[in-house]
Amino acid sequence: MITTVGEQDILKILFQGDNIIVPAAGNFYLGLCNQVPAKGDTLASITTEPSVANGYARIALSRDTTGFPTIEQVNGETRIVSKVVTFTAAGGAFDKSFTRAFLCNAASGNTGELIAYSGAYATPILLADGQSQQMKFEFYP
Repeated sequence: MITTVGEQDILKILFQGDNIIVPAAGNFYLGLCNQVPAKGDTLASITTEPSVANGYARIALSRDTTGFPTIEQVNGETRIVSKVVTFTAAGGAFDKSFTRAFLCNAASGNTGELIAYSGAYATPILLADGQSQQMKFEFYP
């Protein structure tokens, strides 16, 4: 789901050449959460992101064909798909389970722009020490 701010950001980047939200050679960031999305959410709304410990950190996705290499159609709908990213618990388990990913423009913290949420997994995932979760972020405009 694209947030209200995410819709505005996308329009600014596409039609106004905005390079402040995410610089042309900059990064988006992918994080994990167990949020029930709401259209008006901001980064400060996300209260279910794992703590920055035991290997958890948002993962950078470059704003180019390396970070988002695939544009394709699925059932008549166009989407862009990120490269595969891997979240790994190291030194202990993540302190929170997650059911979805979110895309933003901040490497950490709750200031910045929340662009969109992914769809949800059927059940929450909690990574134990040494476990990994691979994923791609799929964005449907």
